[in-house]
Amino acid sequence: MTRRQFAVPVVAALLGGAVTAAAMIASSGSAGTITRQQGLLDLEPGEQLTSTQIYERAAPGVVAVRARTVQPAEGAFEASAGSEFSISSGSGFVLDGDGRIVTNAHVVSGVTSVQVTFADGRSIAAQVVGKDEETDLAVLRVPPEDLDLRPLELGDSSTVQVGDRVVAVGNPAGYPPTAGTGRISGSGRRVEVPGGYVIDDLLETDAVIEPASSGGPLLGPDGRVIGITARLDPDTGFAVPSNVARDVLAQLEENHKVIRPYLGIRGRATGLGVELTALHPGGPAERAGLRAGDVVEEIDGTAVHTLGGLFAEVEVRAVGDSIDLRVLRDGTVFDIAVRLEERPATVPSG
Repeated sequence: MTRRQFAVPVVAALLGGAVTAAAMIASSGSAGTITRQQGLLDLEPGEQLTSTQIYERAAPGVVAVRARTVQPAEGAFEASAGSEFSISSGSGFVLDGDGRIVTNAHVVSGVTSVQVTFADGRSIAAQVVGKDEETDLAVLRVPPEDLDLRPLELGDSSTVQVGDRVVAVGNPAGYPPTAGTGRISGSGRRVEVPGGYVIDDLLETDAVIEPASSGGPLLGPDGRVIGITARLDPDTGFAVPSNVARDVLAQLEENHKVIRPYLGIRGRATGLGVELTALHPGGPAERAGLRAGDVVEEIDGTAVHTLGGLFAEVEVRAVGDSIDLRVLRDGTVFDIAVRLEERPATVPSG
């Protein structure tokens, strides 16, 4: 959700088919790494749960996340007025018995402190382990001692189909979690977000995701997490697929960030290829001599027709790789080599 000064709205219930059960589930007792399956559910193959059962199993593991950023007064004469602060809020869920929690990256971006409130009302300070703005995912950690942690299990998002029934659970205000029911309405969606990031391969759902409820789990018919909700558009519900999240979360655990190759361009599709509309200052493309207005026709001999296709080709390469671009400029076609660098934490403007 967006940041708000001095206050966080309380959302009592999700719109669009609310589920109000609140039964507790037994702890799985698992305490493995992020990528390990928690073994929360014991179902027969093909067995499906009701929406109420899904909520009852998931709700104890869904948390509210409140993050604060303190902005000191600009000068000594303003000190008497005290420091200003802003609060961002969202939801999350327990990933394992070691105290790891998944939430949205935008909720904890640049914050000075984070507080997690569990479904039973208990609040505890959390540490940001790592975040990835490009998928809007972050990992927090709370001390597991004396906590009754209820991990949720990541499912296999590759099996998700349009029309599948889903339940989106959130904890917007630290009260018992709320839920909205719906269907998967699309997959492979692409959304551009502030900061120059484009989030690919998103699931789309008609289950309503209210402010402060994003970051929670999107659960499939078997009760497993098939996506992490992200409120990227007020009119459309999106979720990062669990298979994408599994890889990202493993890298955040190991490196505290996700290492991706970086070309440093903005562009748009044309009939000839991808026209570069802007180059990030000091980025690999600019240093290699590319210019705004150039049209990239091929990368390492593979034709590119869309910006997403160009980025997809870059993504399968590694930091430090050299790529050969076939470029059209002012009616002349030529080849130019660009060495990929590590994507910066913040994409430069321009």
